[in-house]
Amino acid sequence: MNYFAYANLMDIDLIHGVAPSAKALSIACLRDYELSFGTTTDGAYNGARLAPVKGAETWGVHYELSESDMAAMDKSAGTDKGHWAHKSILLHTADGEVVASTTYDMPNPSGPAGAPAHYVEPLLKGARANKLPPAYIAKLEKLLKGV
Repeated sequence: MNYFAYANLMDIDLIHGVAPSAKALSIACLRDYELSFGTTTDGAYNGARLAPVKGAETWGVHYELSESDMAAMDKSAGTDKGHWAHKSILLHTADGEVVASTTYDMPNPSGPAGAPAHYVEPLLKGARANKLPPAYIAKLEKLLKGV
């Protein structure tokens, strides 16, 4: 099963904590979406989400993982409570391929929010370790500055 991480789960150590089978296949870009942060409808969590923005790019890591690990990630993400939901997407890899994948997005966020402090280190660590484009890493650093 394919999964696209665009926030803290780009960090291989963090994703392996819940999905030990996760194997990074490539870096990839989700077009026309921008990384942002929101609050779940019930106000329980702040976290990453995808805001539709024409011409924007969200870079991340395209993983392959087992179905049982995806189920464990669903439990961790609170999909049963509506905190995050699967989103089917098309990714553009650094090699020019277009691949189908799934990711999490926050359905019906109750409002914008800042990045949770515990997202910052793994998000930047994952972006750097996976060698996302330098301009995108600089954008992330600016977005997360002061968190």
